Amino acid sequence: MDFEKFLSHITTVPGTSGYEAPVADEFARAFAPHCDSVEIDPMGSVIAVQKSSGGRGPRVMLCAHIDEVGLMTMGVEEDGSVRFISLGVAAQTLPAQEVTILCKDGPVYGVIGSVPPHLTASAERGEVTPAEELFIDTGLAPEEAKRRIPAGTPVQLTGRTTALLNGHIASKTLDDRACAAILLSCAEQMKRRIHDAEILYVLSVQEERGCLGAITGTERLRPDMAVILDVTHGKMEDCAPGETFPLDSCVLSVGPNAHRKLTDMIRAHADRLGLKTMIDAVPDNTWTDAWDVQVACEGVPCAVLSLPIKYMHTTVELGSTELMRRQAHLICEAIAAMDAGWEETLCY
Repeated sequence: MDFEKFLSHITTVPGTSGYEAPVADEFARAFAPHCDSVEIDPMGSVIAVQKSSGGRGPRVMLCAHIDEVGLMTMGVEEDGSVRFISLGVAAQTLPAQEVTILCKDGPVYGVIGSVPPHLTASAERGEVTPAEELFIDTGLAPEEAKRRIPAGTPVQLTGRTTALLNGHIASKTLDDRACAAILLSCAEQMKRRIHDAEILYVLSVQEERGCLGAITGTERLRPDMAVILDVTHGKMEDCAPGETFPLDSCVLSVGPNAHRKLTDMIRAHADRLGLKTMIDAVPDNTWTDAWDVQVACEGVPCAVLSLPIKYMHTTVELGSTELMRRQAHLICEAIAAMDAGWEETLCY
């Protein structure tokens, strides 16, 4: 799979939390050639299934979310400026940002403006402007803006995928479309392999707003175990030790939200494949879909596999396509090894 090519497209498809239909349709089409069934559930999540090759392995759910952080309009001022609220985007990253307002009658393009430093009191120039004091300028006349852009209209940040050196790319929405792409690569590979497990791919919606798609998807599928893929913070300067991880490292969570033996099993396969792993010790919530998947149904053993990226929740999230490729291979190897004795994996 060409991760750079796929991500260049899929990261541009609209899919802010609660408005994921366009990106869900794209992923449903992408998974269809590799799976026995693909559907979009009532919540809006994509569920793709690869049946067992005939063995008696477990029902394994692989989950990554497809919603993205963004903005939502709150109203239009008398001069036509569009006010908004942030849905997961830090205020300091917003000024001078290009955006697409996803109106019902078609997209409206705009830029986020703020009062320039020349007109700002000197004492305030170094301060972060709160999101509620920023605005989107579309060029529309006030009356047309009010007609086309009602309150509650989703707004997508604009950004392109940029190839960098040493197999790195920078793009918007690697959180978590990169991990969804890893699952697609896994589906492509597992179609050609014999496996006893039934594989349930869940491309969940509304993770950024409370893991809602993962909850309903798990209740519907009732898997025996789950592996949750999400991003974590890549190593950056001025961050405390333990907060970030090298971009070439496969990160596994340990703590109450992660099943010990399932996590150990995945780590053992990573070691066998020569994949560098690091442990993220999380004493409570991992802030991933695993937090809610773990307690769905009668309880689902979870492992959390993370992809380190820099600059999370910006339009230049930065990660390694080589690690994406290797994580897909790791998941395939772990699932292919699950046979009729799979229940031992879940014993404490």
